[in-house]
Amino acid sequence: MKINDCAAIGFLGGTFDPIHFGHLRPALEIQQALNLQSLYLLPNYIAPHKEKTLANTQQRIEMVKLAIQDTPELQLNTQELLRSTPSYTIDTLKLLRKQYPDTPLCFIMGMDSLINFDSWYQYQDILDYCHLVVSHRPGWDPTFNDVVSKLLSDHQIQDPALLHRSLAGCVYFQSTSQLAISSSQIRHLLSKKQSINFLTPQSVCTYIKEQHCYT
Repeated sequence: MKINDCAAIGFLGGTFDPIHFGHLRPALEIQQALNLQSLYLLPNYIAPHKEKTLANTQQRIEMVKLAIQDTPELQLNTQELLRSTPSYTIDTLKLLRKQYPDTPLCFIMGMDSLINFDSWYQYQDILDYCHLVVSHRPGWDPTFNDVVSKLLSDHQIQDPALLHRSLAGCVYFQSTSQLAISSSQIRHLLSKKQSINFLTPQSVCTYIKEQHCYT
């Protein structure tokens, strides 16, 4: 594990179809709590476990841009979205490590993803390229299987400063606001011609309406 003097950067993946406050608020909280240089939202092309998205590529890019336009701590990275193949985390991390050879990388996931982490493609190699920052609701104490328990025993840290001192290899739990909002909920409301105000930034609401993204 290489010693490092450069502040870490974060990456949060997702289909963002559409992006909403349930993505944005935890992302900002993590960026601030961990003092990351910046946190990049990383829209997927097509996640291996999901069906085709409903908004097209350019629409999803524009919605993320609108959502974060007044929040410079959050940035957009489109390299995964603009691929022509499905997105696997390990492949993305290999590309990011080449782009940021001397910068700690923090890949952000939810607790649900960590519980099933050993089902991820080439999960054994992921911590060679990044730290894992696990976003969870306050007070949640889940049960892990033996594989994930061993991974936490070997890699979990309590001091977030360590995320900045090495390039990869740590797992850190960060408590964040967990907003009960989902993209599927927003799409369902739109299908019923109901309002999505206060679920996603107003600029995104307006864009969805003007572009007819989900009709």
